[in-house]
This record gives sequence, C-alpha cells and structure tokens, in this order.
Amino acid sequence: MARQTVAQQSTGPLAPPTPEEVQSLIDLLRSWQEGDAEEQRETLEFLMRALDEDRMSARKLFPK
Repeated sequence: MARQTVAQQSTGPLAPPTPEEVQSLIDLLRSWQEGDAEEQRETLEFLMRALDEDRMSARKLFPK
C-alpha cells in the first residue's frame, strides 16, 4: 500500500480551504481591521469605566 500525504488524506470538513474560501476569509479579516476609530475609542472608554465601577478595591484598574 502506497503512503499518502496528509493533503491527499484530507476529506470532509477538515479538507484544506479552496482559494475562494481563503479569499473570503482574507476579506473578512480585512473588514474587521477597517473599524471606525471614534467608535473604538468610545468602546474602550466605556469598558474602562465599567471595569472600574464595581471594584471591591478602591484602586482603579485604569487611573487617569
């Protein structure tokens, strides 16, 4: 019996992605990078305030 490479053995849901699937994933990742800078700033400020609000300690995680 001849030995098969991993690529030859792959079938089903673990098969390597097609070039079209790879391009779709690249496009998706790029779209995630193209965020609104103002929205990202507002989200960061909100998260920092929320994390500092109900702390058991008086020390802030994000002192100004």
